[in-house]
Amino acid sequence: MIKANRTYLGVRFFDLYAKIQLKRYFREVNVIGDFEDNGKPVLLIANHFSWWDGFIQVWLNKKIFKRKLYVMMLEEQLRKFMILNKGGAFSIRKNSRDIAESLAYTTDLLKQKENMILIFPQGEIQTLYTHDFVFEKGVEYILKKLNGEVQIVFNVNLVDYFSYKKPSLNIYFTPYYVGNKIDIVTIQQDFTRFAHECIKNQIEK
Repeated sequence: MIKANRTYLGVRFFDLYAKIQLKRYFREVNVIGDFEDNGKPVLLIANHFSWWDGFIQVWLNKKIFKRKLYVMMLEEQLRKFMILNKGGAFSIRKNSRDIAESLAYTTDLLKQKENMILIFPQGEIQTLYTHDFVFEKGVEYILKKLNGEVQIVFNVNLVDYFSYKKPSLNIYFTPYYVGNKIDIVTIQQDFTRFAHECIKNQIEK
């Protein structure tokens, strides 16, 4: 696997890049959600629908969570854009023996309260119109290892054009609490339910 190599200049670059690009390409950016910081590390679980993924969460972290952000990426994608490694990206390679190392690395990062890990549990970019989410099992492994010592946040990002040349970006997020039984099927069902609520909110605007 490729471990993150966060540098001061890399983080500053991506913070500034995300801020400028979102302002340039979106008519407006709306943040919808509440976050009560309890001092624990954050696991941010987001939908994966576009090139913007990652940059959106960089901007959101700067505004809301204020953590050291790390991003789990597929190794073949990270190798194409190794500069992302300087901003906190690290790799996972599905269907390989290296996956255990990546999950252990993720778990270790989430033992430090100043950190936040962004994961896209769909495992690949899917259409914005995905209604039923299927997660890879790594989420379940990570949560069982951390035994509740992490703040889980669901994040769904949606865009709309209406009659404007530039789209609006709506960033939805909500805290998520798992019970004593951690089950990937339940988590993906709850994420799907949250995504449906976000879409409903878009329609009713």
